[in-house]
Amino acid sequence: MSAPPPVSAAAYEPRRHRLLTFHDAAARFREGADTPRAYLERCLAVIEAREGDVKAFAFLDHAGAVAAAEAASERYRRNRPLSPVDGLPLGIKDLIDTADMPTELGSALFRGRRPMCDAAIVDALRRGGAVPVGKTETVCLGSGGPPPTRNPFDISRTPGGSSSGSAAAVGAGMLPVAIGTQGRGSTIRPASFCGAFGFKPSFGAINRQGIFQATLSLDHIGFLAGSLSDAWIVAQFSAERAGGDPGHPGLAGAAAAPLPKKPARLIRLDTAGWPAAEAATRAIFERYLAELARAGITIAGRRDDPAIEAYEQALAEVPQNWRNLYWYEMRWPLAQYLERHAAQVPDRLKAGIVASAALTPADYRAALAKRDELRALHRALAARCDGFITLAAPGPAPVGMDQGSAAFNEAASMLGVPTVALPFLTQDGLPLGVQGLGAWREDEALIARARWL
Repeated sequence: MSAPPPVSAAAYEPRRHRLLTFHDAAARFREGADTPRAYLERCLAVIEAREGDVKAFAFLDHAGAVAAAEAASERYRRNRPLSPVDGLPLGIKDLIDTADMPTELGSALFRGRRPMCDAAIVDALRRGGAVPVGKTETVCLGSGGPPPTRNPFDISRTPGGSSSGSAAAVGAGMLPVAIGTQGRGSTIRPASFCGAFGFKPSFGAINRQGIFQATLSLDHIGFLAGSLSDAWIVAQFSAERAGGDPGHPGLAGAAAAPLPKKPARLIRLDTAGWPAAEAATRAIFERYLAELARAGITIAGRRDDPAIEAYEQALAEVPQNWRNLYWYEMRWPLAQYLERHAAQVPDRLKAGIVASAALTPADYRAALAKRDELRALHRALAARCDGFITLAAPGPAPVGMDQGSAAFNEAASMLGVPTVALPFLTQDGLPLGVQGLGAWREDEALIARARWL
């Protein structure tokens, strides 16, 4: 399989654009028609050609990746691959610990930091034979100023954040899969901007040990990939080997990606993001929904059902409620970083830390109660449909390095439900993602219906 050619501004056409995929490579490896080493070399060639402009990586481990890919190639030659991810070239967000590469959290405070061991997900994937290629760029501590990464379709535009490098590496055709995180919109938004598939599993589905977390009740592991099949296989394998978070059963489902299943009824959501969406973006999304309706899928919205309207009204309050949850939880240890190292804390992060100081335990309890109410509304509606559908972002990637609005993503992070970004649409020649949401811990069903779409 050859790597896709480099892309440039105004080049995105979702029906023709092809990202790198890996799940379909194993048969060729076993047949001897291809090898993990050759696959990696094609990835490295694209990285060499595009990294100067895209700047997706904080650190590249060329020698380590080649050695791991060669070992995987030998296992396939002996017909003894370790797992479905054996030989998979992989990017790892720089908030995730790696024993053999720096983990600097996108921050000058942690320059040169070398963890003693791998995060649980990295350990699981290594033991399955995956090939870590490097650490992908992230915004400072997942919340601060922008990284150097640029959008692979137009380097004057943002890739989104905070999984900036992971999304850009996949969107540029450098890698088939990269690991990200999300506490607000850090997987789904950059996936939309960079034309990649994004998958944020249910909260607690993947072990977060060894990952920097500013907000323990909001942060998720996310996956950026060239296909939903790759995203599912890597996520499910990670959970099978490393488990879920303590107190959670992990990601349920088969090792292989579920077969596509046509949804009968989808609930379209405006969320708090609709007022911020560009007029052209709204029109493109409405045309897509009409296309689904012509395909025989019932699309229900707020005007069709008082229960959906009640949910939309609750969603309109999400931005403030999300802030109260996020800012309160991120005070430890970020407030001390500001006190001790103010010069190295970006202005955007400073503003959040300062705002967090005004929040009281009573404010936090109220925010938790609001989240419980939102989850109850979502759960009730999820029992009456096959999923929820909305935009992944208010428009294509904006010019400049600001991360862009996460107004369409905050609800999924608060709810903790499985979420996908599907790079199905285009606006002004740039990627525009559709977002699908499911019921908590029904990740496999969401992937099946997203694959049909």
